Amino acid sequence: MIIFSHSHLSHKITLRRISRFSMDIVRALCFGLQDSFSSCGKTVKLLKANSELRSKLLQCFLLNGAVFMMSLLLFDYFLVPLVLLIAPTETSHWIHMTLTAIFRLSWVLPLYLISRLFNVFWYQEIADLVYSAVRTGRSARAKKSASISEHIADIIYSVVVQCVFLLQASAVGSIPVLGFALQVLHMSLVYSLYAFEYVWMNQGLGVVKRVALIHHNWAYFTGYGAVMALVIASASNYFMGVCLFSIMFPILLVSCHLTKLQERVKYTPLPLFKPSILVTERFMSLTNRR
Repeated sequence: MIIFSHSHLSHKITLRRISRFSMDIVRALCFGLQDSFSSCGKTVKLLKANSELRSKLLQCFLLNGAVFMMSLLLFDYFLVPLVLLIAPTETSHWIHMTLTAIFRLSWVLPLYLISRLFNVFWYQEIADLVYSAVRTGRSARAKKSASISEHIADIIYSVVVQCVFLLQASAVGSIPVLGFALQVLHMSLVYSLYAFEYVWMNQGLGVVKRVALIHHNWAYFTGYGAVMALVIASASNYFMGVCLFSIMFPILLVSCHLTKLQERVKYTPLPLFKPSILVTERFMSLTNRR
């Protein structure tokens, strides 16, 4: 009887811990979602007060939305159906494939490369503008100085880690039943890292510390990047996903500067980036030997 009572008590304690852990995760997810939306009002106020920031965001939206995305939509939902309506049925498949190949090689691919190049500079300028504006409004940690070589090494290391992590996200996406949820979890984290990385780099945090923040606040960052991850996952093709990312990311980039992450939640870490870091470190060590 005593053994049974002890076993029953242990079972109740275990269930209570699991319940508490689950509630902490749900709360952190909700905090992340809430912050991703609640910052919109602050973002609008910031845009009203900063004409240079408005200009950069408008340039992003015009190139990635009005030009790139609209051209894809017009091709898929207007030009192709119109041509197939006129063309003979027996050759419609061949015509569709030929039109798609010509369109992507002559227009989509060059525009994709141009937009990626411009976006790199625009995102950095937007991040610097928002960081400066936020620092004038409240105290922030001073930016640590680093040599150019250290800064370049940090960026290269970060890019390699993120590329390996994207391969990891693609791999877990093929797991039966849970694949989609695991992939959304990975992409939510990496989109949050993309955005908050600009803040943390301005604060002088290295890539290891940046990834550690993601690990220790993984549920919060999952919630923060979940909407973007779900929207992009619903894209009809890769290039449409790129357009959606390029339109949504500047807003996420602005809003992440207006959140107060450190004041929210702390719970059990989930080191999903650990395999990517190990692979990157192995890759870097082999490269240095050569």
